[in-house]
Amino acid sequence: MELADSGDLSEIFERTEEMALLAHVLASAGQGEGGVVLVNAGPGVGRTALLDAFLRKATESGARVCAAAGSSAETEAEFGVVGQLFPPNGPLGAGFRLARAIGSRDADPGLDADRLFGTLCQELRRRPTVIAVDDAQLADAASLRFLRYLLRRLRTAPVMMVLTEPTGPDALPPSFQAELLRHPQCRRLGLLPLSRDGVTQVLAGQVDSGRVPRLAADFHAISGGNPLLVHALLADHRAAHRLSPVPSGPPISSDPSDASVPSDPSVSSVPSASSALSASSASAPSARSAPSVSSGSSVPAAAPAASAAFAKAALAWAYRDEPVLFDVACGFAVLGESATPARVACLVDRGADAVDQVMTALDTAGLLEGGTFRSALVGKALLEHVDVETRAELRRRAARLLHGDGAPATVVARHLLAAPVAEPWAGRTLLAAAEKAMQEGREELSLDCLRLAGQSATTEQERAAVVMARVKIGWEIDPRLVSPWLDELVAALRRGDLRSGDAAWIVKHLAWQDRFPEAVESLAALAAAGDAGEPGVEAELHFVRHWLRHSCPPLEASVPGPSNPTRPRTPRLRRVSPASYAGEVLGKVLTEGPDDHTVAMAEEILRGCRYSETVVEALEAALLALVYAGRPDRAVFWCDGLLQQAGTRSTGTSVAILSGIRAEIALRQGALPAAEQYARSALSAISLPGWGVAVGSPLAALVHSTTASGMSGVAGAWLNQAVPDGMFRTRHGLLYTHARGHYHLAVDRPAAALDDFLTCGGLAKEWGMDVPTFLPWRTSAAQAQLALGNPGQARALVREQLARPGGSTPRARGVALRLLAATGEPGRRPALLRESVNLLESCGDQVELLRALADRCQALDHVGAPAKARMTARHARNVADACGGDALFRKLFRDEVPGREGESEGLTGEEQGSASLTAAERRVTALAALGHSNREIGRKLFITKSTVEQHLTRVYRKLGVRNRADLGDLLAGTNLGAGTPALAMASSAVAG
Repeated sequence: MELADSGDLSEIFERTEEMALLAHVLASAGQGEGGVVLVNAGPGVGRTALLDAFLRKATESGARVCAAAGSSAETEAEFGVVGQLFPPNGPLGAGFRLARAIGSRDADPGLDADRLFGTLCQELRRRPTVIAVDDAQLADAASLRFLRYLLRRLRTAPVMMVLTEPTGPDALPPSFQAELLRHPQCRRLGLLPLSRDGVTQVLAGQVDSGRVPRLAADFHAISGGNPLLVHALLADHRAAHRLSPVPSGPPISSDPSDASVPSDPSVSSVPSASSALSASSASAPSARSAPSVSSGSSVPAAAPAASAAFAKAALAWAYRDEPVLFDVACGFAVLGESATPARVACLVDRGADAVDQVMTALDTAGLLEGGTFRSALVGKALLEHVDVETRAELRRRAARLLHGDGAPATVVARHLLAAPVAEPWAGRTLLAAAEKAMQEGREELSLDCLRLAGQSATTEQERAAVVMARVKIGWEIDPRLVSPWLDELVAALRRGDLRSGDAAWIVKHLAWQDRFPEAVESLAALAAAGDAGEPGVEAELHFVRHWLRHSCPPLEASVPGPSNPTRPRTPRLRRVSPASYAGEVLGKVLTEGPDDHTVAMAEEILRGCRYSETVVEALEAALLALVYAGRPDRAVFWCDGLLQQAGTRSTGTSVAILSGIRAEIALRQGALPAAEQYARSALSAISLPGWGVAVGSPLAALVHSTTASGMSGVAGAWLNQAVPDGMFRTRHGLLYTHARGHYHLAVDRPAAALDDFLTCGGLAKEWGMDVPTFLPWRTSAAQAQLALGNPGQARALVREQLARPGGSTPRARGVALRLLAATGEPGRRPALLRESVNLLESCGDQVELLRALADRCQALDHVGAPAKARMTARHARNVADACGGDALFRKLFRDEVPGREGESEGLTGEEQGSASLTAAERRVTALAALGHSNREIGRKLFITKSTVEQHLTRVYRKLGVRNRADLGDLLAGTNLGAGTPALAMASSAVAG
């Protein structure tokens, strides 16, 4: 076939060096030095496009072009390629006759062959000639023999031969490759995918220039620079964004022979990188259908809505008359990220060497990254064109293969969901995958695995195991979902179809759902079961009992212990899970009070736990142990870390419980806005019915924080929410009732408040949880008694709390001293309140500190120290600003600064106290307040003793004090850095 001038040359990108090499070989051929170029490239990289572009250039230069293309349809047609190169009736027809003379089995070459060769050479020497064969590996055997014949005899003729072949197992046969190696002027040309700059060149002029850099980066990430896929992405992008009409030209064809870069780049159009990426995720099947192929990790997460051209391009390179390539590519598509050469070879029944060669071809074509397809669209397009039964068989074989190799359960489960396998291991794998997927936040996959496991269960025990898994996973999503399955599980427990270790968790779920009688019955049955002494079962029962003891004490107390309790038990090792260990620590804090050892144990548990790997009950117990041990500062560190590990998840039971704990921590630190925010987050993470009896904890934090913030109407609305009756028999009910009591105090119903507080106290004593760091009901009741005019009873309650385990912790003692001052003589109040303020500052409870400062301000004013009262009020103003307690500040300080309206907001002139001090006076004041002598102050500040005395004289006048003792008393209990930046600097300088 002789090519005429084809007119305009289609633009190709990043092929300058390759075109230069081809042009050099052609120029050498024109000087009588024949040459051969073998172009080798992976699928879709554009070897056909390069050849076409070169042949057009050669035609333009005056060379004769003889071109042919191999095809699997003509492999058995003898001399098919020769007939395309040298048409029998054309100027070079002697070549066709020569091929038949030397290549036919029945022909006798003799003198006729020499004559025909001479005729062919005479015609070829008239002008430089290019003999080009695309896909030479598909040429018929007779044509390949003739090409080898020409290679040996045309070394000094002005003839250039260009052959193309694919990378991989379907390349030219070894005998032909050997002939090429012997040719002195043979050159091999390997094509690589486009770089990012090359992709940018493709997009230039096709899309808006401002979007080119972003699209180029995304297109390259998806396609790996494969020109066929880049042009397809561009086509889909333009179609999706309805840009200007695409100029006419040949469309991208699915015919294997056309699987090259289109002649006119404007014909190629594709989705934006963000669009092409969204297609790979949007078009990927859900967990209910065949799983999608995993894409490389570097591929962006977004993708195109429409990707017809991209899918066709993916098929174009796969259907290239190369069966090994297609089979192996399908193997990679099925296995996804689990693909290895050995696994793919087993899956598609191909040799490992052939798989390695195909991997090399796909990798050099930019289609693979890390052993998987860069885009899920590629694998999806391949598998969609495999018949259903074959695809299902591949999935089943993949599931068996991966299961045998010990692959993760979630990986095996994706293949089982696409094509179920009726084998015993399949059900166990699906249950394990459901649990793992739930831990990873893939709820849909988890539920799909459970549905299939339920359909494949054949025995009562298997069905019970599936329902138990549904309960565990459903509880993590929203406990409301497990209610329909609990009846079935209780029935299975009675029949003995449920493993005792699993059944122990039923007790917890029944108690959570306010089904206490059934929980007691189930726990008693488990305790009496024959396998209750097995290590695994005993550990589960041990934890559930501890959980009941600190969550639902009446329920645990109503269940008899092990039979024959007086009989000595043989000592033996027992498995201790983090949940069981944490439950013991929390139980110790609630019954014995806090100590350094329990704090250390709680932190040790949290140090070894991660959000997705530890049951939330263990995290809850360890965090609450820190909170109720009076260490909210440590609890907030661990709780924030766990919530950060949860990532963007804003729903689910674990997030709800952790948010509820975080609200309680914020409440004990006096951070009212944060407490309200976390409590609301906890209540919105799961449904209110889903909270069950535990709803009391987040509601308590929300009611307490809104009440303290002056939003009693909001607090009352939350108290009107319906709650389970069983909640009042739990620890959560104590917190709820305690918060309700403070609401009653805020709305001036002290009698109702006292009733709530005394009810809390009675239950806390009965349940063995009477620890002030958990529930300071005595000081709360003392506040109600004071409001009712009973200071004597209030004082008795406060003294009783101070004597309790945990009553000496800074927060509990600080609150108790504030109330003790309110019940004592006015002259003793400033000293008690000074200690209370110091303690509350050290523990960080801003709300209680604000109340103590208000009482101290009033006491100072009452004993005739207005300057000290004003400084205390100013300190309180700063505390209120820091904790969001503006409403509480206004309520507490309505009458606390008599005769000076607005003084708590700031004074002017010398009357404004510390704000009027100069920098030098502040430095002297800070040192004097710490007890340094005048001489020591002078030495530290490098000034004379006389200068120190002058500064102090002015300070006394401005602060309204008479001597150094009054100055120390004035500044004691107030934060030197809270008033002004200068004082803060002085204070820090002294500390240094």
